[in-house]
Amino acid sequence: MTEGDGSIAGRGPRDSLARGNPGGVMAAYWVWRRELAVMLRAPIIYLVGGLFLVVQGIAFAGLVGALSDPRRPAPLGALLEGQLAGTLLTWVLELVVLTLLGMQAIAEDKRNGSWEALLTAGVGEGAAVAGKWLAAVTVYALVWLPTLAYLAVVAIYRADTGGWDLPAIAVGYAGAVALGAALLAWASAASAATTSALAAGALGFAWLIGIFLVGELPALWPDLAIDHPALALALDTVSLRTIATDFARGHVGVRSLAVLASLAVVGLALAITLACAGRRRRGELQRRALGTALCAAISTSLCILAARHPAGLDLSAARRNSLDEATRAVLAELPGPATLTIVQPTLGALEPVYDEVAHVAARMADVAPGLTVRRADPANAPGGLTAIARAAGLQPGDLASGGAIVVELGGKQRVVDLLAFAAIDRGPDGAPTVERLAIEQALAGALAGMSAAHPVTICATRGHGELPLAAQPAGRDWSIVAQRLRGEGMTVQDLDLVPAVPASCAAVILAGPASPVTADEAFAVQRFVQGGGGLVVAAGSLVNGVLPSTGLEGVLAADGLGLPAAVAVDPTLGVRELPSAVYVIDGYADHPINRGFARARPTLWVQPRAVVALRGATPLVAATTASWGERDLVEPPAKHADDLAGPVALAAIGSAHRVIAIGSAESFTTQVLAGGASAGDLWLARAVRFASGTPEPTIAVATRAPDQIRLIMTAGQRRAVIALSVAGIPLAWALLGGLVVWWRRRRSR
Repeated sequence: MTEGDGSIAGRGPRDSLARGNPGGVMAAYWVWRRELAVMLRAPIIYLVGGLFLVVQGIAFAGLVGALSDPRRPAPLGALLEGQLAGTLLTWVLELVVLTLLGMQAIAEDKRNGSWEALLTAGVGEGAAVAGKWLAAVTVYALVWLPTLAYLAVVAIYRADTGGWDLPAIAVGYAGAVALGAALLAWASAASAATTSALAAGALGFAWLIGIFLVGELPALWPDLAIDHPALALALDTVSLRTIATDFARGHVGVRSLAVLASLAVVGLALAITLACAGRRRRGELQRRALGTALCAAISTSLCILAARHPAGLDLSAARRNSLDEATRAVLAELPGPATLTIVQPTLGALEPVYDEVAHVAARMADVAPGLTVRRADPANAPGGLTAIARAAGLQPGDLASGGAIVVELGGKQRVVDLLAFAAIDRGPDGAPTVERLAIEQALAGALAGMSAAHPVTICATRGHGELPLAAQPAGRDWSIVAQRLRGEGMTVQDLDLVPAVPASCAAVILAGPASPVTADEAFAVQRFVQGGGGLVVAAGSLVNGVLPSTGLEGVLAADGLGLPAAVAVDPTLGVRELPSAVYVIDGYADHPINRGFARARPTLWVQPRAVVALRGATPLVAATTASWGERDLVEPPAKHADDLAGPVALAAIGSAHRVIAIGSAESFTTQVLAGGASAGDLWLARAVRFASGTPEPTIAVATRAPDQIRLIMTAGQRRAVIALSVAGIPLAWALLGGLVVWWRRRRSR
């Protein structure tokens, strides 16, 4: 630096101040004022600031495109979350800007002799480095100010009149500046290592890009969270994008603060050590280097401690970064390690929803150290997409497009699909709109259900030609159903009805008997039902033109249910490969058993008997109005006057007790379910659980309506805003800088 640029010569009082406080706070303050004045007179600073604003303008242009395009879903997170978190391109360009801001701080002074003059004036290396670093941080903070114009653009064109999450916006900006300050410490260290600004720039950018890429490694190793959970946690802790996103959502995490403070302190310590090279004795340099290494070790330990014990302040207006106390209680009582695998949807419109899922899952993992979260593409989903879809009762293509969350705990597995935690509709402009989200409720409920300490005992009758629960060579068994029930935490055992149903049974299943139960057995079942037990009766299939009796007709009739000698026929729901089958997609009544089935999970009913529901009994599954109950079991089906009128019920629940009548046990055999076209086993598991009187635990976590800001803009307005953000604001900054430089040089003449 020359004397006219603010050299040490002739500084008088300020020189005395510096000499009177060598290496002190006042000296650092003086260096900061001096360096800031020099930087604000340098045209290069305004060019660098313009480049930074171009980078931010590109990011904001992408945000405007997402908010104003009716064909794309609006982001679900904080308004500037995507803006501040950035993309790989914007991060690389931003690192270039930080390198340019820091590379000349010391290297240029070393080259022209100003550095030696500064130190000769009595300013210590520490104060000099700190002052120059603070000046660079101040300039970096200043170049963020023009981006506040983005908020004005949103305010002008937003479709709704909703409020602003001002705390989250403030925390996001403060976090962005703090992150830049931490990285500038390393750019300053690179500048102190050499006398060439070009070499300092190359070294500084290499350091910054290395720090950034360390946090990006998990994206290249999808199974890292499972294979090496400790390493995955460490990399996520130091991820710059994760830290920026956390701040943008209004969360001030101790982990993020620890990482940024560590980066800044170690970077500055290294910069001071390098600045002393060539001026201090070898022994003193060694002590400083050892101190820097010790500082790095202490910082690393603090970061590890913060990562293992995450805490923070949720300053967002909607408290979107905090878990409900009910969820925390569930996580605290997990019996062992658990895994949440987020299967990413192939439908791009759902990506914002699953980004929110990832945030909720990460908060749960912070609270429960034994909970591991990973993300997977449908093609690489653990266990295979077909198996996951089978567990969810969905077709593989539907699950791949809609995504899901696989919850694993203690050898059990549940699949939480999109319909379980999100209500999505089309907005007025046709874009997907998320009406409600219940992510935390769904995940906590699944974990609570799988953590049940006392399993439910389901007793299946035997001795009447029922379909067996163990696998059979021909596939005429209920082994898939039994497997599903056990996976749901229920214990399944065989039962002899006489002399009585054991008190340990929560529900009794009669699965397609070929011969009726005896009167004594029926009486035992009746006593069990009247005592509060549950009953599921699935009728047997047609044999030699006869529909076998169950022997429990009296028990069913007491609850308004009946299984008449009639087969349900519905030409509109027929299946070409199975002429006697009924394929139900939309015939589900509004009942907890059927939640999530309508228009999403089909069930295939093979030659089902018509179920009669009278005197308060409620149909659960029904065919269409075109159906009828065919009484002629010999001739081909044809509607006659004496047939039962439609719509015919295929399953119904009783009016007084937890009694469920199902028209076809054959529909739930391995032979029918193995193909994956029917979600019958999932439906039956829901029915059995309801009959047992032990419904899934309900977690008292409220659903929420996410903020989805939508911009209403014409194509011309969109182009104008993009031009303003990418070119207009950076150009205005450069012109303002030119005026400042011209005015200050004019004054100095």
